Amino acid sequence: MTATTFAAGVALRRAADLIHTDGLHTGDQFINRTTGAVDVAAAIYLMAEGGIPDAFYNDEVTSLAIIGASAPTMTAIRILSDSLPTPPSYTEIADGHEVPDYIEHVSNWATTTPVFGERPPTTSEVIGALLRAAQTADSRERRFGCTDANGFCLTCHGHGSLTTGTKEIPFEDLSLRRQQGYAAGHRFHRDITAPCPYCDGQDRATAAAEQAAESAA
Repeated sequence: MTATTFAAGVALRRAADLIHTDGLHTGDQFINRTTGAVDVAAAIYLMAEGGIPDAFYNDEVTSLAIIGASAPTMTAIRILSDSLPTPPSYTEIADGHEVPDYIEHVSNWATTTPVFGERPPTTSEVIGALLRAAQTADSRERRFGCTDANGFCLTCHGHGSLTTGTKEIPFEDLSLRRQQGYAAGHRFHRDITAPCPYCDGQDRATAAAEQAAESAA
């Protein structure tokens, strides 16, 4: 089953059922070997892909790689992340380039007491969030030439912005290491981005995208 045919709403809804029956795991690793309770991100993976990787019991690093490599799982996790009241944190994957960490976001949300809160979300609240995210997933209709089967914009691939060029980073804005490289003749640039003209910033195609698709048909 591929990312373009997989229904994220189904995975989210089944993950809610799994947590209801097996319990929500909020400790180390992604599955509690003793009780069988599952982390929210692991629950989504199990329902999207089927099968339980051994790493879910004892290797968090490998577990994160397995979950992150599953396109249908990440589609569902991102929809859940977008529906939460807090934004995701960002992880630097290359010098000066950060990406949102959706897996950490949903897992930490389900296990951590929020700022000004008194307790982490209850199991019922986590299940409710999964079901609401499933409804959001269900509402994302596929529009030929505008969005993929999960409702993501085909132009910006769900980023909400496009890279339109680059510009040199001023010397005073460089890190000490890069300033040393500057002295050796290296120059450093950052991307210039602009809002995607074909989606609303939440991956949904706008009227402009639909008109462009109709004109090209």
